[in-house]
Amino acid sequence: MLNVALCSYGMSGKVFHAPLIAAEPGLNLHTILQRSEPTALADYPQVHIAKTFEEIIANPVIDLVVVNTPNELHYPMTKAALLAGKHVVVEKPFTLSLDEGNELIALAQQQQKILSVFQNKRLESDHLDAQKIIASGALGRIVEVEWHYDRYRTNITHKKWKEDKLPGSGTWFDLGIHMVDSMLCLFGKPGAVYADMRSLRRAEGSTDYFNVCFHYDDMRVLLRSNTFVSEKGATVSIHGDKGSFLKFGQDVQEGQLMQGVIPGKSGWAQPGDDNYSVQHTHHHGETKRQVVAGERGCYEKYYRNIVEAILDKAPLLFLPEQSLLGVELLLAGEESARNGVLIYLTSDSQQRKSYDPRYLP
Repeated sequence: MLNVALCSYGMSGKVFHAPLIAAEPGLNLHTILQRSEPTALADYPQVHIAKTFEEIIANPVIDLVVVNTPNELHYPMTKAALLAGKHVVVEKPFTLSLDEGNELIALAQQQQKILSVFQNKRLESDHLDAQKIIASGALGRIVEVEWHYDRYRTNITHKKWKEDKLPGSGTWFDLGIHMVDSMLCLFGKPGAVYADMRSLRRAEGSTDYFNVCFHYDDMRVLLRSNTFVSEKGATVSIHGDKGSFLKFGQDVQEGQLMQGVIPGKSGWAQPGDDNYSVQHTHHHGETKRQVVAGERGCYEKYYRNIVEAILDKAPLLFLPEQSLLGVELLLAGEESARNGVLIYLTSDSQQRKSYDPRYLP
């Protein structure tokens, strides 16, 4: 078993990483970093509580470090862990600049260590259903995609890295990165972006509304998020010259993890009745409309792949190069919104290849 150290026990550590690590037979949750009260011991009494990050990276028994700290700490902590000879999983967004990301990728290669970004939304029902309908060809030539990540939230949290106007803060970096990653997985790198971003809850706050349009040669992808949505519509809408696909409902895995349901337990990741898609197609003069139950999610595949990649039993599926391309699009979207202009994106064949669907989960 590989020993894992978790660098934070906030929401991402308590809800996502710790339960998924504990459910993976090839991993042992060995250490959790908590500088004040050791609250993690109530959930995992067998773990060691570290008081400093330096204690984690100096410990020779630690094989894998999970950097799930505020965004501005991703780069320095990942770098320090790699230099200490550890494999690293880092939360999204990967880094806050392309230079930082490129440096970490080169360092991981130099150290011969696995470096991966936790892009768990690829393993949710929304993404899996969209991937399936596009691969089937049932919609014909895709002309427009609209992806929503809406919620109703009036309160301002204490988390400055999410609420204040800081580099990498706000919903564009927190939620938009998920939709950007799905878009890249499904369609590759776009040619241009035009973005509108606002703070609805307070003028001095970080982005909590965005409407971003990515331009492909013959298609537009719209990524939208609004913090004042009480009644949600379709999460994903895909329109082609032979039909439309509308996805409704929410993946259950996050909610189950919050309730203590983990992979392997009865009912894990089973979509509810409200998780479905409407597929309306036209083929050979026949129109067909059907309601299809949502695909089952599979968060457990993430850490299973990390284990297999570390043990050299399978290729790494969640490549840092993929997530760095996502960071490039996040920064381009911010630039577009700041200046009110269309931003053209350079083409990179190597980056496009990194999203080859043959190598995705």
